[in-house]
Amino acid sequence: MRVLRCLVVLALVCGTTALADADPIDFHMNVLDPPTISSSYPLFLISSTPFAVSFTPCLAGELPGGLSAEGCFAGRNVTGHDWNNLQLTFANNSVLNGQASSCGTTDIHNVYSSSDCSLTPDGSTYILSFGDGVISDDAYFFITEDGVVPGDFPEGTGAVLTPEPGSLLLSSTGAVLFGLMLFGLRRRSAVLS
Repeated sequence: MRVLRCLVVLALVCGTTALADADPIDFHMNVLDPPTISSSYPLFLISSTPFAVSFTPCLAGELPGGLSAEGCFAGRNVTGHDWNNLQLTFANNSVLNGQASSCGTTDIHNVYSSSDCSLTPDGSTYILSFGDGVISDDAYFFITEDGVVPGDFPEGTGAVLTPEPGSLLLSSTGAVLFGLMLFGLRRRSAVLS
């Protein structure tokens, strides 16, 4: 009987240790479309990239669809360009402590539908990349984090790697290139004749 009790205690200790050693996700990041804009939370006008990202506690009702998060950053893209991607970088500090990160892309309120979120091989920086979506010029957005108290989360940087040109600019550039190509073909035909 004593041996059986020892085995049960040993199994409980080993099971508890295994659970404590599991590598939980310390923080989760999202880029969301806001439901409405309110003057009750800080809003940053982003006129150029890169831009500073720091989190404040989220307020009740601030996020779309009843979502909740610990830290919120509310911004408005006023750069004159649509953003077809967003890359966030944060230093790995003693609070984040090299733990795994995760990035949301599946909720209907997420702006971007793909992400790649990881810690650099040297363990110094988190690079959280979002794509396959767009934050239009003059549009509002939220960056949220869950898992770390906002005051402890390090300040980071947001950058757009390839801003999407406005559709009018893009179509006019295409028309100009097409016209130049036709002019070149006509001129070449005249020289060969």
